[in-house]
Amino acid sequence: MKFLRHCLKGLGWLMLALGGFAAVGLAALIAANWNDDALSEAAQQAAHYTPPTEQSLQGNGYLILMGLDAPVGSDAVEDAMALGRQRLEREIERRRWVEVHGDQQDGMPPAIAAESASEDVLPTWLRCPIGEPDCFAWFAKRGDEVLALRKTHHALLQRVTAAAIAPQFSNPAPFYLLAEFPPYARLVRAHELWLAQASLEWMRGQPRQAMDIVRQAVQVRSRLASSSNSLIASMIALAMQHRELRWFSDAITHGKLQTPPSVLKEVELLLATPPSSLHQALQGEMHFVASVLYSLKDPGLFTGPWGEPSAWLQRPLNRASNWALLPKQTLNLSIGYLQQIQAISSLPAHHVEAAFSNAMHQWDEDKACSPWKHLRNAAGLCMAATGMPSYLGYMQRIADMDGYRRLVLLQRRAAAQQISLADMPAWLAQSPQELRNPYTLQPMQWDAADSSLVFEGREKQTQNPGRSPTYRVRLRD
Repeated sequence: MKFLRHCLKGLGWLMLALGGFAAVGLAALIAANWNDDALSEAAQQAAHYTPPTEQSLQGNGYLILMGLDAPVGSDAVEDAMALGRQRLEREIERRRWVEVHGDQQDGMPPAIAAESASEDVLPTWLRCPIGEPDCFAWFAKRGDEVLALRKTHHALLQRVTAAAIAPQFSNPAPFYLLAEFPPYARLVRAHELWLAQASLEWMRGQPRQAMDIVRQAVQVRSRLASSSNSLIASMIALAMQHRELRWFSDAITHGKLQTPPSVLKEVELLLATPPSSLHQALQGEMHFVASVLYSLKDPGLFTGPWGEPSAWLQRPLNRASNWALLPKQTLNLSIGYLQQIQAISSLPAHHVEAAFSNAMHQWDEDKACSPWKHLRNAAGLCMAATGMPSYLGYMQRIADMDGYRRLVLLQRRAAAQQISLADMPAWLAQSPQELRNPYTLQPMQWDAADSSLVFEGREKQTQNPGRSPTYRVRLRD
């Protein structure tokens, strides 16, 4: 019994010591997280949205895209513009709701839903298959169907044309949690229908008419990319550019001696412009991150003091949650990390991987959701750093498309200079730096067995056979 009493006494002292250590640890955790940071200037800017002025909306082609699915009345373009304005006003109203109520949807103004159906614009069975080596020949065999669709969707194509040539083009809509997007699916299929129509014109010996159509397709896509305030819109524009490059490659393959030099020069000029950077889209990503933190039901972030008596019961729980998550510091960190990403995205592709690797060291340190490793804002550090590695994929998609563009431009110059297949390796070895592999700065590869130029990208490409990151264009001797 005496031994048992000694054991119980020792256990009691041990429990007391452990309790003391826990109390000290809890006190340190509370002290470290007692006060949140002030919002940085960059975070305040990300959390702020300034509605567009009436001047910025006059003749703004983006509003046409926002109303691309409007019912056709007496004036197809004005109808689309009117619906675009209505959607913009509603999205501004919905964003203000999110600022006040977070992700609570009960009472939130309903979105003006976009018409997502696009199968009627260019049916799947009529789209050029991924593995088809010659889309021009594909559409030539189905010319009647393409022309019938062009006639049916004249109003839609008229709207996209108006957006392409509008006096100004900028996205005035807020990008926030629960934001609705324009009817991009209809835009993408209209863009494809344009390229199909241009293929017919080229095969009929009308290259100038074909280039008129393609020029508009390139312009509306490049405007969408340069004004993008979201990674989603940027990736949609990138997919559209892939289809354009495939079209140019087919045009070069089907080029004839009688093709006017002015047309061939325009092909090269349109191929000379690299894809738009992600700078603008990443700025929108900052607004999105700020909106996500708006949705956290933490009154200490953007709202004032507690008002309802019942809220006092919630206050200790919210204070406890702040022991692991400081919303303002988390937003500051997130915006700071995205500014790093934005700076890296502006670097040449062959410098991106090293710069990203250096930044990863800090992110890996912060990603550990460990209160014993980071007493202050452990969950917030984890939240801010966890998603950062995924942005490398977006940058590499841009670089992959630039590599494909370089490949098609090489195809064009090889055809213009009448380089024989046997001379291709030596010719590629002398290629200028701006037409080399953007990642390695080495000459593009030559596949003699397949008579094709090859570029090895980094990211899977859904428009390549087997989702391969390998791009290739075939040459004729």
